[in-house]
Amino acid sequence: MKIKPSVILIIFICAIVAYNIVNRIWLEERRASRAAENTGAPAGGGRGGGGGSTLVNYMILQPENFDEVVIAIGSLISNEQVDLRSEASGNITSINFEEGTRVRKGDLLVKINDRELQAQYQRAMHRERLAEERYRRQKVLLEREAISQEEYEITLTELNSLRAETQLIQAQIERTEIRAPFDGVVGLRNISVGEFISPQIMVARLVNNNPIKLDFSVPEKFFDVVSVNSRVQFKIEGSDDTYTATVYAIEPKIDVATRTIQLRALAPNPDGRLFPGASAKVQLNITSIKNAIMVPSESLLSEAVGHRAFVYKNGVAQQRNVQIGIRTERNVQVVRGLDIGDTLVVTGVFQIRPNGSIRLNEQIK
Repeated sequence: MKIKPSVILIIFICAIVAYNIVNRIWLEERRASRAAENTGAPAGGGRGGGGGSTLVNYMILQPENFDEVVIAIGSLISNEQVDLRSEASGNITSINFEEGTRVRKGDLLVKINDRELQAQYQRAMHRERLAEERYRRQKVLLEREAISQEEYEITLTELNSLRAETQLIQAQIERTEIRAPFDGVVGLRNISVGEFISPQIMVARLVNNNPIKLDFSVPEKFFDVVSVNSRVQFKIEGSDDTYTATVYAIEPKIDVATRTIQLRALAPNPDGRLFPGASAKVQLNITSIKNAIMVPSESLLSEAVGHRAFVYKNGVAQQRNVQIGIRTERNVQVVRGLDIGDTLVVTGVFQIRPNGSIRLNEQIK
């Protein structure tokens, strides 16, 4: 009979689990045996049957203030960023900024040759002034009923047309100027005076990094926990400093590919130490628990219906069924079954049994 691959896989997994359990028990017995040799006590007697006491490490349970946090990887991005380009084509006549310097909103950065447009503008202004003078005369004649309404309206239409032409030329002149759209720092320039420029050529990049934005994601289960004005802590690569940012926007949709929520926060950056593109390790505090009981994960035994632990009482190990809460990398919150002040057995939990004889060795802080 041919054995199915799924059966072989199950047998293989069971063998690995059994090996790990036996190996852990063996290590605990060796550790207890060595401790007993050091103290002159008999080894391996933690079975409660007169074979001696098991030597264990312990801790006195104390209340802790515990913060549940979410760790995420984020990226820093500029508060504002734009690639400066010209709206018009022509030869550059002046460049009015230095690379890497700060500029103010509205500052003239680049000027393109506009001599022809300036000549057209002067002619248009001259024609507009003549039309305005003619319009004023026509208005006086109309009030005296020396001309018809139609003649007056023709003069007014001509004046408005010349005004529009002047404004059009003025707009074309403005297109030959590249001005800073916001306060920021100009990056490296890609142009030179005298060069012919077109809208396809990037002049330089203008960025505003104060404040700086932080983009990061958290699992969807925290959708109802995070909110606008939530504060997060983050660090960047190569620095031990901790920075604070405030969430100001949350994507109103869960990413179906990653099952995460996108958040964006703002962090002050007055000294410019934070740069766009940097990776950030973000810590978001979800909840704060006062007087929590936190125990090492190795002090708990997992069972099909829950967890159990042992506490030291008058030389024996008393079993406690416990209910756990939040897990961290090394510790577990116990919400029921243990009390402040209990002497919790931390090591040797696989060797002892309920009411077995134990001796205290080293206190774990």
